[in-house]
Order: sequence, then structure tokens, then C-alpha cells
Amino acid sequence: MDRFKKSLYIFLGAAFFLLLTANAFASSQGSEGGIVERTSLLAIQLSVILFAAWVGNLAFARMKLPAVLGEIIAGVVIGPYFLGAYGFTGFEHGLFPLSGDFPVSIELYSLATIASIILLFFVGLETDIETFLRFSFAGSIVGVCGVIVSFIAGDVLGVMLAKSLMGQNYGFTHPFCLFLGVLSTATSVGITARILSEKRKMNSPEGVTILAAAVIDDVLGIIILAIILGMVKSGHIGWKEVSLISLKAFGIWLGFTLVGLKYALKLSTALNKINDRNTIAILSFGLALLLAGIFEHFGLAMIIGAYVMGLSLSKTDLAFIIQEKLEMLQKFLVPIFFCVMGMLVNLHEMASWQILGFGMLYVVLATLGKVIGCSLPALFLNFNFRGALRIGVGMVPRGEVALIIAGIGLSTGIIDDKVFSIVMIMTFVTTLITPLVLDKMLDSKKPVLRKEQETKDEQKTIKYDMPSVETAELLLNKVVTAFENEGFFVHRMGREGRLYKIRKESVFIVMRYSPQRMEFDCSEMDMSFVHTLFYEVIAELEHAMQTLQTLTDKSSIGKKIFDTQKIIASLNNERKKKFQIVSSNALSVDLKSRTKEAILSELVDLLIESKQLDVSKKEEVIDDLLKRETMMSTGMQNGIALPHAKTTAVDHVVAAVGISKEGIDYASLDKIPSRIFVLTLASKEHPHAYLQSMSEISRFLSKEDNRVKMIECITKIQLFDVLNIHM
Repeated sequence: MDRFKKSLYIFLGAAFFLLLTANAFASSQGSEGGIVERTSLLAIQLSVILFAAWVGNLAFARMKLPAVLGEIIAGVVIGPYFLGAYGFTGFEHGLFPLSGDFPVSIELYSLATIASIILLFFVGLETDIETFLRFSFAGSIVGVCGVIVSFIAGDVLGVMLAKSLMGQNYGFTHPFCLFLGVLSTATSVGITARILSEKRKMNSPEGVTILAAAVIDDVLGIIILAIILGMVKSGHIGWKEVSLISLKAFGIWLGFTLVGLKYALKLSTALNKINDRNTIAILSFGLALLLAGIFEHFGLAMIIGAYVMGLSLSKTDLAFIIQEKLEMLQKFLVPIFFCVMGMLVNLHEMASWQILGFGMLYVVLATLGKVIGCSLPALFLNFNFRGALRIGVGMVPRGEVALIIAGIGLSTGIIDDKVFSIVMIMTFVTTLITPLVLDKMLDSKKPVLRKEQETKDEQKTIKYDMPSVETAELLLNKVVTAFENEGFFVHRMGREGRLYKIRKESVFIVMRYSPQRMEFDCSEMDMSFVHTLFYEVIAELEHAMQTLQTLTDKSSIGKKIFDTQKIIASLNNERKKKFQIVSSNALSVDLKSRTKEAILSELVDLLIESKQLDVSKKEEVIDDLLKRETMMSTGMQNGIALPHAKTTAVDHVVAAVGISKEGIDYASLDKIPSRIFVLTLASKEHPHAYLQSMSEISRFLSKEDNRVKMIECITKIQLFDVLNIHM
């Protein structure tokens, strides 16, 4: 029995259980009941929504379609315009009865509103400002032109709908028409980003341009929405009033955004003092709710405040903590939001040929607005027709942003259920067709630029094949832990949890996981670090489970750490300063020992002499080093050995360097006697930058010239100068 059938049976079983217990709630039907009865009804409704969303999600995922569409369809099916209106024992008016002038109860819609806040909060957190700045010019031009053209297309449709559906002659500046315009500008780049990631196009010219343009779309769309809501609440639509409301909306948005970005690091520092990541995430979401309420008080939408708070925290370490710790809350609320949006669809209205016709017209206008508005300027920004068309298609899907705006319009009375149904058709179709079309377009390997640009930091892909599902799962957990121990923030993207964003300061790595393969996308400069980390993870696993002997060719990975063909010639100044961890007093140019244990003892003595280690900790450190050697020898190649260990004897990373003129047998990868020894110790409690330090040392030692200079040194001062100048 496959997963979908199991899910369907679980849903039907839950529905049958609900029928059996319905008599207990016979007196709780309708909005006239007391608070306890309404709360109990809400609890049952949420249960049905969660199960229905789960089935819809799995059904569409099985068809390789956006799972969010399945949640919307589930809402339509169980909603008040379909099955939700049919009464049965205990629920004479249906489980989801029409609540007055609005399709769902105020309790259910309020919960969906909270869900929209966390949704936009996460959108803000995931906004990559650095990507935007990197392609700010091209992205700005593409984004602005896309907003203008699609806004005009939606505004024109608003004039047509007002006359045909509502019998009204609205001008282009009427809030109704403007609202259709802002709905057309919304871009949900999440689906496009997923496709770009799968096709290894996230860092391509068209990929980063789409991402940067999406930021512009979000910002401009949010500002326009704030202006329209201000116009609706003020009741005036003259140009003078429009200008004043526009200045007020833009000023409030820009003011809060600038203040947020300016003081985000201070806020991050203050919250990090709590030392409890769960509390940090909860309080951060509390700030998002607070700012959402403040924006609503000023006449702007709550989602704008939530987006601003997420955007403010997006460049801090808190962004990854929040996304990780609030993941379950998001998984609980977001399906409810999409289901409730589906419940708002009036099937009786949508079934009319007029609504379907206008819906498809809206699809055409909304698609052309983005394709033409974004592709045309791209042609003048060094993109050829192929690249420009990819950008235009990538900006087409509307998704959750359009749904949130549409829900606001319906709840405030700007649009009715007929127009909402038209918007749903547009949102559904654009979200459905984009993955299918863009996926095929990205298959081509032909150039997308008229003139290829030079890249300073070329992205590389590292692949490790997995021998079994069990090994892959075990290895995944160890790799994530290893990155976190190095001080990286690891964020699992999407509900599938197979894509990981790994970040620490200027280092950014994307990890893709499957039971068959683990892949890392990183800069060429960071390849040595990834190989080093992976090598150490394998060593630890091999020590714990001898069955992992066939995991991979460890020797080749170890050699890649020193692969001179894959190493950048120089590092930036920040990294140079960061990894100068060797004290001038922890050096020896003439190690006398002839065995592994004796060499380790001699190197530890250097740490003691340099006052980096207490003499009472010597035996403990040597034991830790020997335990590490039993997992796998740290003798590498080209006469290099990198003994290291995590220990409670130190509270930060310390190192010692020694030279053996004759060399000793250290069980190295290439069987060559080891002459250069770099001993590194890190704290078990705080092992940050441990493996990263080793990878930088490995990069230095990969150059033969550096190794020769070290071996030729006669004094400690000469050796220190070599390390200081070149590292």
C-alpha cells in the first residue's frame, strides 16, 4: 500500500470517527452558541482541515505538482460552498456553515490571518539582501518594469470586471481597479527558487536576477497595497489624497525598515543573551506580531509589518534560529491558511462561464504582464532572448502572496466572492504552469548572456555517493552536527527537508541530500573545508561502526584537501587574521622523537611552554589525541601530519607546529614519512572554527613552496615568519 492510499484511509477513518462522536456536539452548531460550543466546533474544524490538507498535499506531491495547490483544493472540497455546507447528525448546518456575509467564521479566519503573518515573516527572513545587492541594477530594472506592466494589466482588467460583473464604471484610480493591479504584481518566488536549485541555477545570471527582482516586487507590491488600503479607509480617491496616503505609507514602511536593518544586530545580540534558542524564536515571532499590529493601527496591512520584521532579521544569525525553531508552528499554520483560502472560493460563482472566462483572461494578462514586463528590460541588460525569457517565466507564479492579498481584499469588501474566484483561478493556473514550463527551459545548456561575465568566486559542486539509506540518514545527522559545531547555522528549506542552507558570516554553502547522494554547492575557496569536515565525519563514524568501511574512498577525500588544482592562490585579509592561531612560542624546527606517541608528547610540550595548556592536562590531551588516531591516522600526504582532537583541557582552538628533519613513519596516506606536524586542539564544549582552522592550514600546506620553506627553517623565528607571511 503506497503512502497516498494510507493517508486517504487515515483521513476517511478520522471522518468516520467524527461521525460517531457527532451527537456529543449536537448543541454546538452555529454562531449563536456560547464561547465553549464555538471553541469545540473550531477544534473539530481544525482537525478536519489538517487531515484534508495532508491528503491534498500528498496527492499533488505524488503528481509532482506544487503541494500547496493540493491544500487549496482540499479547502475548496471541505469548504462551505461544497461538502462543508451539507448537514449531518450533530451538525445540521454543516461542519463549515456560511457565517453571515463572510464564508468562514471569524475564529477560523483570525487563525488564517495569524498564519499569513508567520508566512510573510518567513518570506522576509528568507530574503537574500546580498543577492539583491549583487545584481541590484539588473534586478531593480527587471523588478520595477515587471511591477509596472503587470500592474497596468491588472488595473485594466479591474475596469473591465467592474463594468461587466458589477455594472459599475470605475476609473483606473478606483481602489477596486488598483487592487486588481496590485494582485497582478505579486510574485511568489518560492516555487521558482526550488526549480532553480534543483537545476543548479541558483547562482546563474538568470537565477540571481529573478531573486533580486522578486525582492523589488515584494517591496513595491507591499507599498502599493498599503496605499490602496489607506485610500479605502480614508474614503478619498483624489490625487491630493492619493499623494498624501502614498507618502504616509511609504514613509512608515521605509522608516521601520531602515530602523530595523540598522538595529538588527543589536537586537540579535540582546536576544542571544537569553541562551535558549526556543525562547529566542518565540520572542522574535512576538516582535513580528507586535509590528504587524502597529502597521494595522497605522492603516497598513499586518502582513507588511511581519515582512518588515523578517527582512530586518534576515541578515542576522537569528534568521536561522527562528526558521529552525518555528518550523513546526509554520507547518501547523500554513496548511490551515491555504485551506481557508480554498474555502473562500464560491464554486457556484466559479462554475459560470463568465467567471471562468474572466479567470482565464486574468491568467493571460497576468502572465503576459510578467513575461513582457520582465523579459523586455532583460534584453537590454546583456541577456539574450533565451535568458530574458527564463527571467520572465520565472516571475510568473503568484502563490501565497497573491492569496494573502486577495483574502485581505475579500475581508475588507474591496472585492466580492466573484472577483475572488477569478483571482483564485489566476493564482492556481500561474502556480501550476510555471514549474512545468521553467523546468523544460532550464534543461538547455546554451548561454543566456550576450557577453559572458567573469566571476570572481566560481561555484563548485562536491558529490558523495551513499551506499545505503541507513548510512545516508546517519551521515546526514553527523554532517549537520559537524557544521553546527563549527559555528554555522544550518537551515532546512521546504517541507521536504532535502535542501539545506548553511551559512556563517561570508561563507555560504548549499547542501542537497538524498538517500543515494549528498551534494555541496560552495565557492572554490571553501572546497577544502567541506572535504575536511566530511573526512572527519567519516572518521568518527568509522570508529563507532566498522560497517561503514565501504562508505567512500577516504584516501581520495583526504588527498582532495591538498589538491593544488582546486585551491585559490590567496585568501582575503579577514580570513588571514582569523586563522593565525599558532603562537610564536609553540614552534619547533627540530623534533627529536621517532614514534607517533613521542611526537605527540613533544608537540603537547610546546603548548605547555607557550602557556596555551596547563601541564596538569598533558596526559588527558595525549589520551584524546591517541583516541583520535585509533579512528583513522591523521598522517596525510606530502610529508604532512595533522594530529588533532576535541578535549576538555582547552576552552578555545590552540595549535603547535613542529618540523622533523628526518621524518617518521606516521601511517600517512601516501606512505611517505611525515616531516611537518601541525597539532590542533579544540574545546569539546565550544569547538567553533575547529575544522575550518584545519582546512585553512591544509590550504597553506598544499603549496610545495610553503612546505620547503618550513623544512628549511633553522630557528623558531624563521618558522614563525614563514607562517605569518603566508598564512
